[in-house]
Amino acid sequence: MSILIYPDAKTVGAASATLLAAHMLSDPCCVIGVDYHETLLPVYDSLSAMTENGLLNWGEAQIFQLFEFLPDESGEQRIANLLGKSFFAKTDISEQQYSVPFSTELTPEKTAETFERAMLQKGGLDAALVAVRQDGSLLMNRSYQNKTETHVETVDGDSFITAGLSALMQAKHPIVVAIGDNAAPAVRTMLSGSLADSPLAALRLHPNVTFIMDEAASKLLSSDDGIELR
Repeated sequence: MSILIYPDAKTVGAASATLLAAHMLSDPCCVIGVDYHETLLPVYDSLSAMTENGLLNWGEAQIFQLFEFLPDESGEQRIANLLGKSFFAKTDISEQQYSVPFSTELTPEKTAETFERAMLQKGGLDAALVAVRQDGSLLMNRSYQNKTETHVETVDGDSFITAGLSALMQAKHPIVVAIGDNAAPAVRTMLSGSLADSPLAALRLHPNVTFIMDEAASKLLSSDDGIELR
């Protein structure tokens, strides 16, 4: 477990992007899981800049978007559209390289099963980028509740298909990003609480997880909690 603290969101974005880029450079065929949250935009900005500058080539990578709204009348992939605007439109990632837990033809349960199987067939995730949300959820999972695999989750009246804890625990390198004052309580629970307090707490058990945050998000951390700050 590694905890990295930087002064501001821009630096956190650059550092997180560098960690992901290292996987790309060492293995151009790597498998990466991605989250979407506004606090991850600095990471995607940095990755886009690396791509535009010719430092990264995504031609052989496989990307798994780790959650998506269930289909509505419009049939739009709402999270995929947001990621497209903020990131994918600025890279050379093709539709064939990008998997979304979404289908207008299959049942939600079958869609979840198909997505989970696709990740497993690729050998699992080499790296996973996830955000710490203010409510302490992990992707769209607000509690563990034995939902370790991809499944349907309802949050505040909205329904999603979201990857479960197993995808992140089996990833070779989870990268967990926290930015801003609003994330500070969730960060402290994540790093010193129990699994009953937050599903994010389970990631402390991962041997190669990196928690990376700005000073605002880390403000409630203390060495009294048994946390070694760097």
